[in-house]
Amino acid sequence: MHLSTSPPMLPVHHRKGPLQFEASAAASTSNRHGSRGGRQREAYDDDDDEAESLGEVWAQSLPLMRPFLRRAFLFNQMDFETALDEMLSLCLGQPGRVFKLAYYRKQTKDRWSRDDPAFAVLQVAFLLAATVATGAALRARLALTYVYLAIAATLVHWLACGLAATTLHAWIANKFLRERGWSHSVDQKVEWLYAFDVHCNAFFVYFVCAYVAHFFLLPVSLGHSFLAMLVANAIHASAFSAYFYITHLGFRALPYLRRTEVFLYPVLFAALLFALSIVLGVLGIKLNAARIAIAAVVAPLTLY
Repeated sequence: MHLSTSPPMLPVHHRKGPLQFEASAAASTSNRHGSRGGRQREAYDDDDDEAESLGEVWAQSLPLMRPFLRRAFLFNQMDFETALDEMLSLCLGQPGRVFKLAYYRKQTKDRWSRDDPAFAVLQVAFLLAATVATGAALRARLALTYVYLAIAATLVHWLACGLAATTLHAWIANKFLRERGWSHSVDQKVEWLYAFDVHCNAFFVYFVCAYVAHFFLLPVSLGHSFLAMLVANAIHASAFSAYFYITHLGFRALPYLRRTEVFLYPVLFAALLFALSIVLGVLGIKLNAARIAIAAVVAPLTLY
């Protein structure tokens, strides 16, 4: 019998060359980065799915208001000169200067919102002065009437409605208008206090129209004629539109928001209401916004 003398077949171990090592390392790195990027994208998708509700936005705002309110009673630590300059810029139709200061705060203090409540404090003081003047123009006789008008203007119109608008606007911006970051960018959210700053800026322009300008036109706007209705409705429509225009500018100043023109939609609503009031006025139905507002505010008290 003839036996084969050939050596047994042993497993062959191939040594990898330099190019093979590089290709293998690149593939491994690509897999790691791919899985990491996938996990990060999934995390952002989870953030989108777990968007904050209105209640959560409001609950998160409470701790932020406490230090702001504490500083509101420290008058010697407030910069009233800067606040007055910002108000003047808003009155002169230069809101861009005000929001540019917010950009500078972000660069220097890493926050968009004011840390000085001087603007809000001055706004409350102006509201109180305006309500006293309005009460005097209406010939109110009771001291309680002036107190009631002050509470209605500051605590209800400016503060309560402002807190509701601030919370709603911050929720809309964070849920629908925010551009989501990717793996190498920081995901940013609208600060609740910045939304409150935007409300204060917008309400000041509203105040100039609906309180100050309207005060000088009370003898005309409270009349029963078509002209009185036209003047009163034009004032209130302009004030309402100015509020949401400044709100739009405030959120447009944030670089990580898009489609901020949604805050201009109420302007179209105000324009439609104004046009409808003109049509109804021609038909003999005079819906005077000034008379309606005065009746709604002062109805619980006897002025005369």
